[in-house]
Amino acid sequence: MEIELVFNVRPCGTCSFFWPSNPKDQVYGPYPTYDFLSDFPKTADPVGTPEMYPWVKGITRNSGFPNGEIMDGCRKAPIMTLGINPNLTAFSPGITGTSWAYPDFTSDDGTDGYDKYAYYYRYRNVYQERFAFEEVKKYLILGSSVTPTVDTTVVADQVFAAEDGIIKSAERDHAGSPYDVIIEYENGTEVTLTLERPTGTPRYVLLFNHDSPDNKFEKGDIIISKMQMPAGVKLEVYQELQTYYEQFVPSLNEFSDYLRAKGHRGADLKIGEDVCQLDMVACASPHWKPAFLGGSEESEDTIISNCVTKNAWALKQLVMTNPAVLFLVGESSWDMFRDAFKEHIKRSPELPTDPYDNAFTLFSLTTENDNPTMFEFSTEIDGESYTINTRIVVTPHFSYDTNFLPQFRLRPEWLSELDEKSPECVRYLKTNPEITYVPGNGDGYDAFQFSSENAPQILKVIKTSWPDVWPDLKKSFYDAHATMADVLGYMYREGKLTWNDAGDYLSRSAGPCQFCVNEHWKFPLGCPYGKPEEKPLPIGFLNQVTDQILSGGV
Repeated sequence: MEIELVFNVRPCGTCSFFWPSNPKDQVYGPYPTYDFLSDFPKTADPVGTPEMYPWVKGITRNSGFPNGEIMDGCRKAPIMTLGINPNLTAFSPGITGTSWAYPDFTSDDGTDGYDKYAYYYRYRNVYQERFAFEEVKKYLILGSSVTPTVDTTVVADQVFAAEDGIIKSAERDHAGSPYDVIIEYENGTEVTLTLERPTGTPRYVLLFNHDSPDNKFEKGDIIISKMQMPAGVKLEVYQELQTYYEQFVPSLNEFSDYLRAKGHRGADLKIGEDVCQLDMVACASPHWKPAFLGGSEESEDTIISNCVTKNAWALKQLVMTNPAVLFLVGESSWDMFRDAFKEHIKRSPELPTDPYDNAFTLFSLTTENDNPTMFEFSTEIDGESYTINTRIVVTPHFSYDTNFLPQFRLRPEWLSELDEKSPECVRYLKTNPEITYVPGNGDGYDAFQFSSENAPQILKVIKTSWPDVWPDLKKSFYDAHATMADVLGYMYREGKLTWNDAGDYLSRSAGPCQFCVNEHWKFPLGCPYGKPEEKPLPIGFLNQVTDQILSGGV
């Protein structure tokens, strides 16, 4: 199954929205792409965790739209995260979007595109690729130009600044074009630039950000330009840290500390090795809403149906990996997972379909160790048995750091009651400069957020100064990183996560795996877990398991 997914996901063109019969009708891109120079290139390892670093020497390929993605990391990692779909970073106007690049692995020069594709996703972790901004700027299209002083629909290749000024906004609220970039000159003149181009032609890029400090331009600067990077350019490919993928790191570090305290001195768990990262939908989009997925709820539902149940790429990987714990990222990911596989989700009572504090409520409920939420299925096919018994935790969305700050979250009416009962406590929460008060505006929860460094002192002050309200406040307190680590620690104590003392690593999930060593490719690092030596499953067995899960079997 793990190898079959490589050969099926990479060329998948099931969804006509992502893959129209005429590639020029693709609403996204075309975006810069790169290729490896060899099947298994030696890549640089960063010192520490830099924001960006030179990763590998590569070569540009024809601009286009990225292939669907398989899972990142070890195929038998015992911890898995599951989101909706990859983010189409290059879509966003600004410096990062302009210089972002996607892999386009070919079989040119005696290499093998499938080998490269499999190798890339096996070792991807908390970084993704881009080119240097100054390198990208070499390939701006030099042609017709305009220097606007009034609102302008741009058809020229480049837009020059008439005066010094700033980018005020560059919001894209739907796929494709047109979209507006609003600039403001120093004399106060505000100009709306409407960017419009036929699909399949070179895209417009914004050479400044739309927020400070990189939103300032000078008279004569190129603000916007069409860009086309040619194929065949050898250049440095950089990796840039992605907040989404890094969001699990603090919890993993805390769990590593816990394991070392238990005597496992070598515990230093990593994203990509001990935590694998998967998405429900394989193809990338900038947002998960109809305006970016074909324009209607029907088109969005078609994509979900195709990828989640018809092709079932994510379910097949989940069945093969069989992790001990699955962290579903955000309420929308949970909704999609629940709708597709609800017969196999076990909890009593069931999780609410309309949680009162959205993902935070689901997080609170699924991190209850005395009443875990499980994904369960077992079967026997031709004498071969299969069982999956994976714990589910629904987390706040990884893309937003504020979700993972220590915080109190209170219903508006609860905050009013607290104010009547202990106005001094509420005054402390609202006026302490170390606490950020985020009002819920009447239809959401009021949040009081603070840093992990300040949390011990703030909690101590509240406990000692207002002990009568502390028990209620404690119920509304969230420290998502610490709670996720606590779940991992509990699963270790329960024997659901174990340490392999002989090999000095977090034990892999059950079942064989040939992803790193097989008849198609052999990665230089091989498999340190002995999985290729395990007895292989019968051909087609996991496909049959997947079919039974989808059909509602037990």
